[in-house]
Amino acid sequence: MNQKKQLLLKLQYQNEQLNDYAHLVSHDLKSSIRSLSALLTWIKDDCGEKIGEESVSNLNLMEEKIEKMDKFLEDITNYSEIGATSLKSNTINLNKNVDKIIDSIEIPKNISIIVKGNLPVLKADPRRLELVFQNLISNAVSFNDKEVGIVEIGFVETEELYTFSIQDNGPGIPKEYHGKIFNTFTTLGYQEKSTGMGLSIVKRVLDLCGGEIWLESEITKGTTFYFTIPKK
Repeated sequence: MNQKKQLLLKLQYQNEQLNDYAHLVSHDLKSSIRSLSALLTWIKDDCGEKIGEESVSNLNLMEEKIEKMDKFLEDITNYSEIGATSLKSNTINLNKNVDKIIDSIEIPKNISIIVKGNLPVLKADPRRLELVFQNLISNAVSFNDKEVGIVEIGFVETEELYTFSIQDNGPGIPKEYHGKIFNTFTTLGYQEKSTGMGLSIVKRVLDLCGGEIWLESEITKGTTFYFTIPKK
């Protein structure tokens, strides 16, 4: 028993060290990345007319790569934080929380987000549940390829579970990826904007909460992600 206890304490210490290291590295890198992004903006503003369209296009491409790297670091930090502290159980009005998440996302004019009915008031960890909705809604918006894009958010309730759905009319996800996309760093070939972390963050949160996630999808027609939150 003593050996088992010592092993658990050692693993806990190593996990804390890794989380601290991830925070430190992420903070330092994000600071450098934002400085680089600001520098690129200054160059475009001051020298855009002098360096020509091709060079400006290359600078824009660099900015896109920097934005993706910044998002990647943010995802790594979120992933490392998920299991670092115990779950909180606060009362959450999902109507307000989801509205805030939608307001924080850059939504193209051709995409509409529809919340079907009133979402529930429930007990859960606010930050972790926010990560679930934020990643699923952002993905549904970012990868929608239709001239008129639609994202619908709904839920059904039983005695034991809340089951939520986030449905889009985007490109769909091939069947062979349905089990893989929840793995860390897994992306679809045409999703260049993806860091490969978003759905693994969602899966890790739901595992921690005792919930589940799955999807139904049809190529060119769209995808629906379903996930459950147990009632406390």
